[in-house]
Amino acid sequence: MTDRFKKQNIFIILDLAWPVMFSQLLQTLLQIVDLYFISNIHTKEIVELVSGVGFSTSIIGVFIVFSQLTATGSIAIISRRIGEEKKDEVFSITEQALILAIIVGLLIVLGVFIFMDPLLNIIGAKGIVHDFSKNYLGIVILGIPFMFFNLTGRAIIQAIGDTKTPMIIFVTMNIINILLDPLLIYGYGIIPELGYKGAALATLLSNIVACIFMIYAIFLKIYYKSFKRIIQSFKIEIMVMIKIIKIGFYSAIQAISRPITGLLMYKIASYTGNNSVAAFTIGGRIIDLVFIILMGLTTAISVLTGQNLGKGDVKTVESYIKDGLKIAMLNVIIFLVPCVIFSEVLMKLFIDDLNVITIGSNYLRIVYPGMFFVIFQVIYGGAFMGSGDTFPPMVASLVSNWCFKIPIAYIFAEILDKRANWVWFAISISILVEAIIIIFWFRKGSWKNKKV
Repeated sequence: MTDRFKKQNIFIILDLAWPVMFSQLLQTLLQIVDLYFISNIHTKEIVELVSGVGFSTSIIGVFIVFSQLTATGSIAIISRRIGEEKKDEVFSITEQALILAIIVGLLIVLGVFIFMDPLLNIIGAKGIVHDFSKNYLGIVILGIPFMFFNLTGRAIIQAIGDTKTPMIIFVTMNIINILLDPLLIYGYGIIPELGYKGAALATLLSNIVACIFMIYAIFLKIYYKSFKRIIQSFKIEIMVMIKIIKIGFYSAIQAISRPITGLLMYKIASYTGNNSVAAFTIGGRIIDLVFIILMGLTTAISVLTGQNLGKGDVKTVESYIKDGLKIAMLNVIIFLVPCVIFSEVLMKLFIDDLNVITIGSNYLRIVYPGMFFVIFQVIYGGAFMGSGDTFPPMVASLVSNWCFKIPIAYIFAEILDKRANWVWFAISISILVEAIIIIFWFRKGSWKNKKV
């Protein structure tokens, strides 16, 4: 393979990845801005209010991963059909995926409304915090069907190789949310002051607007502005829906597992003191920045894998994967300097407590080296997703988190009464274990022959 071809690979990967990266960056900034506006509401109960919103968003965060049921399957199947040049099947698959997304979204809305109080009680929302959480969640949850439609629509358009159009839609959605936040929270002119409920309403409205844009984008990019194609291909195909769910099921389990283990790690970190919890929170947010680029690479590799497997071109897939690993490694190396060498400086940007700074610096220095192994989970995970073989990444994630990270961290923190550093070592160990499992499964090569 020539150097020129390798460079072309890298440009193709980055061309697909950067819109996803930018969308993720803006989404991260939106969460910060949203919290800023809410935390500046004038009320004596601001701590309870922020806590209530936090509980609500944590619940939304868990349920939103169910979008993987339709999004992952859509990328795998549609990218494969594009590679096979079976565009007629793409029309029908798109409809099945979107219908399924709406159905799953509506079921979640119904379930949350029925079990809202028990859910909030389980995670510890009590008294006025419970009331704030319930009011906020009751509005935001109405947007779940629109969110699922948008996320599935994004996956469908990305699967045909267009990551820029979804980026434009999601950037527009976030901008609308940011603009509506102060207007609805504080009120302006004829717009009444809605307080924290205004933030929830801003999120709901921005998702509805994005849904309208997404419908048009799908009409344009998938159906080429033809109502005839929509009508001719419209029918309920249960077997196609089952295939989409089957592929997405393992990804959904993997995605659900991560926030749950994250909550348990907060609990375990608390055994070593509140300073450790604060350090864990800040350190985690810093490392999340590394994943902005890595998530874009996952999407790019999944699309390229699906399309080229559809063409029967395994060698090209393998070359994309190798170059994807190089880009991911470069990203990790770039962040190595600030996260390890200047860890104290980064921590001081968020807090001035010396104990928290020390514990957080140790967190970054112990956990970050594990990021060199994360690249295999990111790139190989994208290849598994694009091939439709989502079982191996799920197994790797569940084993590393539930059989290694949680038990080891618990033993160190609670049973052996060790310091926080030992909890951080448990995280690094789990990252290494996950990498070993996914590398082993990837090299078996069964993903190359997966039928979808």
